[in-house]
Amino acid sequence: MASTAICIWSDGWAEEAAHFYAGLFPDAAITRTARFSPEGVEHHGQADGSVMSIELTLGGQDIMLLNGGPHFTPNPSMSFFVFINDRGAIDRLWSALMEGGKAMMELGSYPWCEHYGWVQDRFGVSWQLMTADPGKLNQTIVPALMFTQGAAGKAEEAMARYGEILGGFEPVEVSHYPQGTGANEGLLMHGQYRIAGKPFIAFDSPMDHGFGFTPGQSIQVFTSGQAETDRIWNALTTVPEAEQCGWLVDRYGLSWQIIPKDLPHYINGPDPDGRSRARTAMFQMKKLDIAALKAAYEG
Repeated sequence: MASTAICIWSDGWAEEAAHFYAGLFPDAAITRTARFSPEGVEHHGQADGSVMSIELTLGGQDIMLLNGGPHFTPNPSMSFFVFINDRGAIDRLWSALMEGGKAMMELGSYPWCEHYGWVQDRFGVSWQLMTADPGKLNQTIVPALMFTQGAAGKAEEAMARYGEILGGFEPVEVSHYPQGTGANEGLLMHGQYRIAGKPFIAFDSPMDHGFGFTPGQSIQVFTSGQAETDRIWNALTTVPEAEQCGWLVDRYGLSWQIIPKDLPHYINGPDPDGRSRARTAMFQMKKLDIAALKAAYEG
């Protein structure tokens, strides 16, 4: 079964955000930092030695912050639910995230939660804070996908498809908009799922929000080898012009990175010359070819 993480595209603020989140959220730690090298500068445009990516875990959720430049930004089409059954803790998180940020839904009482708020922080990352236990999701911080714009009405279809492709689909709790709710009627109001063993939340929103899925936030899939990489890539990719360096866009507009687990051994390996050759090779690829990366690293 493939494992997953969430990648957030940043324009030079990955390190600042990583330390901010690691100091703010429960069960948080920075786990790995990678830096740019001259290879592929025509693609990434970043200074040699600057931070390329920072990996961290927050409340059970693995996240990578990637310094990719100004091309993309995160938006509320992907947010993170935060389940903490402690009103004071939610208030502290809200206060910190609102510094330089903005409220999408003010912190207050709602029919689904007595103390809830949706905030977009100063980096553009969105958080839905709830005084609630995570329940069967069994994870404090859970990524949520809003299917809007052209993807509205396809949330349930998409989640079932992702589960089929990634090797595990379990609906945990699913509710739909009731009769009399206009364009929302019958659509997914709130769905909790396990996809390949990891919790996700999804919902439909046919309103014109002015945003949808972009590479500003993507799902990383770590595969066991080339065969699994090929299978998942072929099942998901639908936009040939979006294919680059392991990235693809699916039929719903969601961006993915399909990454063989051995990739870091080559592009972040201890041999600087081998690492340089592997990175040069990677920047020429669409789907990642682990044998070619290994050959490049070994010279």
